[in-house]
Amino acid sequence: MADWEPLRDLAQRVVPPDFDSLVSTARRRQRRTGIAVGAVTALLLVGGGIVVSTVDDHGGAIQPAKAPPTSPSDLPAGVLPLPPHGPDENPVSLAAGRYRIPLDDSLAFDVDLPTDTSAHDDGLFLATDSFILKTELAGDQYGVPRDPCTDQTIVPTGPTVDDLVQALTTLPAYQVSPPQPVDLGGAHGTYLEARIPAGYDDTKCDGSAIQLPGNPDTAVSGPAPYTGHWWILDVDGRRVVVQQNCWGCSKDALDRGPQTPASITFTRTG
Repeated sequence: MADWEPLRDLAQRVVPPDFDSLVSTARRRQRRTGIAVGAVTALLLVGGGIVVSTVDDHGGAIQPAKAPPTSPSDLPAGVLPLPPHGPDENPVSLAAGRYRIPLDDSLAFDVDLPTDTSAHDDGLFLATDSFILKTELAGDQYGVPRDPCTDQTIVPTGPTVDDLVQALTTLPAYQVSPPQPVDLGGAHGTYLEARIPAGYDDTKCDGSAIQLPGNPDTAVSGPAPYTGHWWILDVDGRRVVVQQNCWGCSKDALDRGPQTPASITFTRTG
């Protein structure tokens, strides 16, 4: 079981928490869904009580498909691979620098990370003391919950950027900004800002947490308040979603944080 005391100390620097209740929420959902302890611990670092559901129909943990570790000799000058780690060494602490993170065996992204960043699940989640950056391919199974509070089953939205944008703008519980065209990392797409205000009653929600859009095997949920920046991108014909998520912080606090998403560039690797 995780050592909760260091997580309590870090969470108190990020939000004014009732951290005991957040841990309790995480543990309840962990028992109910069979969540990996490491994933829960990782995401408690920033928001407190954020949950990753990674369970397949047979009760086994599903791990995102990742390319083999990149050799430093394969990378451009100044770009670093994620450090190798063993099965019990998740998350990985990173020094400040520019890193290449595979999305699969043919697509990766490079990103500038501040000091004290931790990488979880081979870079699917990049956690700082300000936010969690989640970047993933959004294929046919990517979707939105039927209801982010009471029915958190992920329903696929269709294959295009516009399909997903339309579903996001009508998502219950969230206050979503009008879609804006955007270019990020060499890809074109749509930008949205999403909020769940502090006054939202999340006690009525499943596990006292509100579900985010995502792939069914990497779905993330957490308590109110929430502020998120979402980029839905077409990267050479493949849909990619970048989420900059923050639980318990104000929009201004998130805007003052490191502008990490702006440093992303996508690259073909195969």
